[in-house]
Amino acid sequence: MPLRYVPSAHVHRSARKAMEGGRLTFALLADLTGRSENHWRGVARAEGWRIAEAGGSDEKAPEPPAETDPEALETRLVALSDELVSELEAAVGEGRASGSYDKGRIDALSAMLRMVEKIGEMTRVPERAAERQKKSDEELAAALALIDARIVELACELAATMGCGEADPADGGEGAG
Repeated sequence: MPLRYVPSAHVHRSARKAMEGGRLTFALLADLTGRSENHWRGVARAEGWRIAEAGGSDEKAPEPPAETDPEALETRLVALSDELVSELEAAVGEGRASGSYDKGRIDALSAMLRMVEKIGEMTRVPERAAERQKKSDEELAAALALIDARIVELACELAATMGCGEADPADGGEGAG
């Protein structure tokens, strides 16, 4: 009968932290694999791994907010786009330095940035609808004001042709009485 691997509580917590935090640190990698942090640092250095700045292995990764309110989502999208732009800048800098660009990496980052932009547009739909409605209301008010002014102007012309005396368009057609 084959032996079944049962992770310890410590390994289980480390795996959960890595998955939920979205950032794998050398300490978590060491916990999950049973190898030392120094081993993984040496492997990363030797193989030229691209390591995201995590700010330290003991740092607790921020958990994404559970609520889905637009402001929280907007904040998360801005942070994500900042991170992607930074990584894109790093890829371009590495390409300049080496003389060749990692097309796959740049394409992937560009696609991710487009996704973030689309998600941002989708989350701002109610906000944009309100802006469009306000603009529509303002345009309608302006059109009605022009129509009203034209009605007053025509009424004054009609009054003048009917012989009621000279109508004053400046009084708004409300008469003297």
